[in-house]
Amino acid sequence: MADEFAQLVPETSHHSRPHTDHDFSPRCPFCVIARTYNPTSPSAAEGNPGLNPEQLDPPSFVLYSSEHIIAFLDIMPLTRGHVLVAPRKHRIKVGDLSPDEGAEIGRVLPLLSRAIMKAVMPNIPHQQVDYNVVQNNGPGAAQVVPHVHFHIVPRPPLNYVTPKRSTPMAKTQYPANAQPTGFNRTRVLFGRGPRDDLDYEDSAVLVEDMRRCIREEWERSSAGTREASVDQDQRSMGNSESRKCVWKV
Repeated sequence: MADEFAQLVPETSHHSRPHTDHDFSPRCPFCVIARTYNPTSPSAAEGNPGLNPEQLDPPSFVLYSSEHIIAFLDIMPLTRGHVLVAPRKHRIKVGDLSPDEGAEIGRVLPLLSRAIMKAVMPNIPHQQVDYNVVQNNGPGAAQVVPHVHFHIVPRPPLNYVTPKRSTPMAKTQYPANAQPTGFNRTRVLFGRGPRDDLDYEDSAVLVEDMRRCIREEWERSSAGTREASVDQDQRSMGNSESRKCVWKV
């Protein structure tokens, strides 16, 4: 990536623009990421050279890329696995999203949340993991990059140790996170706190784990959708037969 894209871009306007204007901003790092990485099916994302992080400088670790939405690791994460979910087109605030963009974000946020937590904390069931989903609109709400994005921030238990790949993936009981208090409560609530530079070596491994978990969730979700569709068709056929019987009588 050129130097002008290497750092986050500050908000330059306090006013959002209609979603029909300026679908791409050349100075927006998120627009550059979205234009670089084409839509890729979750079933084909693992090891896909089209998602090579080094196509940009600094590298961009993309875990999900669809027609309307792209998700990638935050370059300065609050915690390991901090992910940004954004529309492909340059939308400044949530109110600027098109119906299709808003609908897809609504569909994928639960799926991505489950998959990300499974990749970051593989030995803790989703029902027991903690995480933030945060979204800011405008500089007064702490939006830094003027392009809509949702933060998914894992909150692992205190002293959590990521299990080694060579060890059996048994579920581990960790003490539940305590409710944060005072100033720390505000930081956690709004997804704030000290940030670290992204570890590229670890991220290369983590993003592949995330892609795998997304594929698994996507396949399970697709199977459920197909089953629901078949069930609906069967019910419709049953209702049709019932109506035929009534007419025959």
